[in-house]
Amino acid sequence: MIRINAKSAPEEKQLMARIKSGFKNIEIQLIHSEIAKEEYDITKKLIEENKIDISVVHTPLVDTKNGKIEISLNLILQDSYYKMLCDTIEYAEFISKLEDKRIKVVIHENYAKDIWIENDFLNEKVGPKLKAILDKNPNVDLVLENTPVFFEKRFQTVFYMSDIAYSVKVLNKIIPNRIYTLIDTCHMMMSVEAFSRITNGIKITNWDEQFKQANDGVKMSMMHLNNIHDNGLGDDHGVPFCSDNEKDLKKLSEIMQAYEKYTDCEITVEVREDSYTGPLYNAIETVKSLRKLGYEVEI
Repeated sequence: MIRINAKSAPEEKQLMARIKSGFKNIEIQLIHSEIAKEEYDITKKLIEENKIDISVVHTPLVDTKNGKIEISLNLILQDSYYKMLCDTIEYAEFISKLEDKRIKVVIHENYAKDIWIENDFLNEKVGPKLKAILDKNPNVDLVLENTPVFFEKRFQTVFYMSDIAYSVKVLNKIIPNRIYTLIDTCHMMMSVEAFSRITNGIKITNWDEQFKQANDGVKMSMMHLNNIHDNGLGDDHGVPFCSDNEKDLKKLSEIMQAYEKYTDCEITVEVREDSYTGPLYNAIETVKSLRKLGYEVEI
């Protein structure tokens, strides 16, 4: 049985929409730079009423002058972003005490292995900062998520899951057994598609290789399951795997075959919805596709 999470902000309307759509398993997506008391309160209330089971908390998606930003390892060198990470980890520790289990916190990785080797900031700066906050919150682990090789306005260096695995290996020497890898399938498809377009059709990777890299000397602990139909930008970012679309089912089958070969980790269906306070259609459609392929899932 595979644990499948729905993603939700820690708001009553959003969480109740997931509950009404049949989901109990939740990954929390923070949307403010600081978690408000009422967000703590609604989290506590719904956990104690046994309506939700939170296993993952995603660092905040916040508005900046350069658009919406999600926290990445390189950003925590800035005090304001480190404060947001600390706030997230403390919230996750709060959840761990309510649920009596370990909680994962998701943070992005924007840099390739080569960049970290050149500056050695993982050892000198990032690792010590992570150790300081994780030592204070012993029931929280970090999962590093691959970001796409490009966004709307620029390219960046990260690409293979080997980039993510490298960071995990280095950080685990400083904070043993507290850092893991996360594959975001939409982000990986965006990177592969971008490379294919600028090289006139060269395909440089496959799912088996990426899952192998995500578990090469480290452990993969999460998957964000999501799709693209074109380049993954705008409304094409985080689309569902449709149960009546043969191309979607083929892609999903290839992903899940690699998943079964290398891991048994939990999965968050991270897809966009027309409304985040109404019934979940795209998340349910992806779950329907998994079941159509014969997978037993618990939502």
